[in-house]
Amino acid sequence: MTQPTVFQAPTGSDVPFWTREQLLANWSAFSDLRRIAFGCRLNALSAIQAAGSGHIGTSFSSLDIMVTVRKFLAGDSFLAPAQKDRGIFFSSKGHDAPAFYAVMHLCDQLKDSDLLTLRRLGGLPGHPETITPGVPTNTGSLGMGISKAKGFIKVQRLDNPDSRNPVVVMLGDGELNEGQIWESMPGAVRDGFSELIAIVDANRIQSDTWADQTLPMGDMKARVEGSGWHYLECDGHNPDDIMAALEKAENNQRPSFILAHTVKGSGVTWMESFDPSGDYYKFHSGAIADDLYRDALAQLIPGFTEGNLVSSSQVPDQSRNEFDGHTPRPRPTNMLVLWERLLPKLMEKHSDIVIMDGDLSYDTGTHLARNQFPDRYIQAGIAEQDMVSMAGTMALAGKTPMVHSFSTFLTMRAAEQIFNNATEYSRVLYFGFLAGLVPSAPGFSHQAVSDVGLMSSVPRMIVIEPACEVELAAAATWALGQEDPVYFRMGGLSPLDGRGSSVKPGELVERVKGTKVAFVASGPLLAQEALIAITTLTESGVAPALFTMPWVTTPLSPASIKQLELFDHVVVLENHNEALAKHHYVSTQLQASHVSVLRVGLSGIPANGQPGEVLALHGLDASALVELVQNVGKDEEAR
Repeated sequence: MTQPTVFQAPTGSDVPFWTREQLLANWSAFSDLRRIAFGCRLNALSAIQAAGSGHIGTSFSSLDIMVTVRKFLAGDSFLAPAQKDRGIFFSSKGHDAPAFYAVMHLCDQLKDSDLLTLRRLGGLPGHPETITPGVPTNTGSLGMGISKAKGFIKVQRLDNPDSRNPVVVMLGDGELNEGQIWESMPGAVRDGFSELIAIVDANRIQSDTWADQTLPMGDMKARVEGSGWHYLECDGHNPDDIMAALEKAENNQRPSFILAHTVKGSGVTWMESFDPSGDYYKFHSGAIADDLYRDALAQLIPGFTEGNLVSSSQVPDQSRNEFDGHTPRPRPTNMLVLWERLLPKLMEKHSDIVIMDGDLSYDTGTHLARNQFPDRYIQAGIAEQDMVSMAGTMALAGKTPMVHSFSTFLTMRAAEQIFNNATEYSRVLYFGFLAGLVPSAPGFSHQAVSDVGLMSSVPRMIVIEPACEVELAAAATWALGQEDPVYFRMGGLSPLDGRGSSVKPGELVERVKGTKVAFVASGPLLAQEALIAITTLTESGVAPALFTMPWVTTPLSPASIKQLELFDHVVVLENHNEALAKHHYVSTQLQASHVSVLRVGLSGIPANGQPGEVLALHGLDASALVELVQNVGKDEEAR
């Protein structure tokens, strides 16, 4: 039996891929789209395994659709070198980037070696971006797909009024929670965009659990036809059925909406299996254990070479956590874990707290409190604007809503709603996760670097970025005892050791004593880099200090200013773009002193890739901080 070619990943591990030559050789032998999709599944999985992260379940559920759409757009010769599609295809959900790249590779748009660069600096971004030739538009921030498709169609018609080249956009069924999807549909009917085809990868599972348990979407056919669209359904794993639906769509005079029924994790038996009452689907994202990877390969290889869909060669131990839909994945202690432990304690003490999350109960740490206080938990689905506005009226009615989502989606998508809540002089507590440069592998759609600027511009808003368990508990207790809205910036990985049990607004927390140079950071990420730098510098005879500043957008207290006036140089580390935040307050309040204040932070669009390489690129890793302090010392000697 033909075996895939083994490549060495950047991590040094060996991963098998089907080269394009191997894919074409088998294609010429059987011309079976279902089988060629199995070849792409193996390549997508190996790319994720080499990267150490990525979205498996949605990549596998979407691949039969993707391969069929490419043939629909390019015809029978769609695998010929440099074959040009007669239309445009992109995936709006963006989580399925590994699958999209695998199909680009199949269609001669990427080299064999490119698949090894997934989620690495200068390689294939974690979510599609136009920096990759052949990617039509950036995606990953959900809900934008139909609107983007309409933009492409309008330009086609402006350039050629007779053009009716299809524009096919893939959506996720969880993505249908976003209001922009439904806002975008009537205009396509009004403008007669018959060439617009939206096809939904309806795998029925969202980030954690079943779509119907997250946010039921009701009668889809009635909703779509009520918008004036042509509605179809198909088997999303049957290329003939998919192709027939696409052809019917193209021949209709209205924009078409195809609901393609799929299975999340399709192609690997134990990825397809999920308890009907389960809360935690384990194959939405992330690399898998080595033994499971080997077993998945044993199922995917014959699916491509022989057309045989096989079960596990050796059934995995079903008692393993990966197959338990009722138990969350274990994870190392980080700021998220600290929050999920603290939140139930706060809810027990404060009966007015109501928690809300947007399809991210595990990833924002609300899942434990949800189980303990189900009546005070609201699952809003992927509908951030709805969630925030609901929180606003709960606050007006005397409750304390705590709103949870990833920072980018919360602060940018619901910015107007957050501002509106602030104008009502009520208190909403916002918790934004994945804040800052890291995690950087998913790409800038998930990297919150503009959140501090946005939230600091909101009247009355206070921004807090805790670095340890003590700072988090102190800040949460303080926030519950005052009347203004607060944004908690929950970024970084492992927390620092607990310090500053009585920390209050405007106060610094001294982490490392030192002389001449002081680092000031918020949150654990850059503080950890500063700690590493301090160790290196101390060995060379320089002894910088480190302070953390949990209240990011609050002026420093007189006592904290006096602490910083003891140094010649203060280096403010900002894990975000420039804003009215730490550097602004420190530099303003020290401008009359002898102290020089330097900012080391982000500016512009962040790079994506592995954390170490991205930190180094932006000059935010320990090595860059060591060099900075050493150069400051040389400049001082020269003067």
